[in-house]
Amino acid sequence: MELEFRHLRVVLALVDAGTLTEAAAQLGITQPAVSETLRRAERAAGGALFRRGAHGASPTPLGELVAAHARGVLDSLAQLKAAGSALQLSCTPGTLQPHLVVLAPEALGRAVDVHAAPESAVPVELVAAGRAHAVLATDFPGHEHPELPGVRRTPVADEPMFVAVAEDGPLGARCEVDLADLTGLTWAVTPIRDRRRAYLLDALTRAGLRARVRTVDHGAAFGLVAMGRVVLPVMPGARPRAGIVFLMLAGTPLTVRTSLFWRADGPLRPAEVSRLRDRLVAAQHGLVERTPLYREWLRRHPDWRTTPSK
Repeated sequence: MELEFRHLRVVLALVDAGTLTEAAAQLGITQPAVSETLRRAERAAGGALFRRGAHGASPTPLGELVAAHARGVLDSLAQLKAAGSALQLSCTPGTLQPHLVVLAPEALGRAVDVHAAPESAVPVELVAAGRAHAVLATDFPGHEHPELPGVRRTPVADEPMFVAVAEDGPLGARCEVDLADLTGLTWAVTPIRDRRRAYLLDALTRAGLRARVRTVDHGAAFGLVAMGRVVLPVMPGARPRAGIVFLMLAGTPLTVRTSLFWRADGPLRPAEVSRLRDRLVAAQHGLVERTPLYREWLRRHPDWRTTPSK
């Protein structure tokens, strides 16, 4: 009897989960099925792969060896499958998101599937785990995504952030506000894993503001803004919505960077990444920056360069 892919998947699931119950839930099969597959794997490997105890299962030295090889085998299998299928690109919410859908197939010259990154996922971890070949994602000064082995970053845009407020509220007639003008208001952030909440709290603290920050569903955020319940930091190229106005922030206290994250050993070659990045930069200048308020902000900040160096 030989070790099979299903054996290796069970071994890795148990190493990661620590218990048969959690491994079964992770794999989407029953606990008895996990136990039976594990017994078959141990017969094929020639010895016990795990020690069972009151607090779960821990790998034996043989189990650790099998698990290490299993990761390499299954990673190679995933890459082999991906090589013959469409490129998988992911993105977090942002003004360049719809342009990625159009520009990626043109720039790369092959089939591309673009999907929104799950709100619960850290974008760079999607790339590191092979769940996406590249991710277009935002992060913030001092709160950048972690550097993971094999994952490369190619910056696309450096931008200020504006703030969305109720059109009929006390600030609705303004064009620009200082952070101090927002004292006492509740800020909202959406639950995407881009460290926006921590960055916002740091920025407000540096400005000497004692602010409330709440996490709200993306679909409800703008409704709460229109009702005057919250203010919301927004990308400067976002399109206005009924009952809401966007205001510039004096002194540029909030900024955001958009980058492409990609695997160095993945199917995307550096020349392709560069070509896609150039298309996105062109869209940034030619489309995203055309909103009147953004044009006015750029006019007031002639030294600002939204295109960062590679």
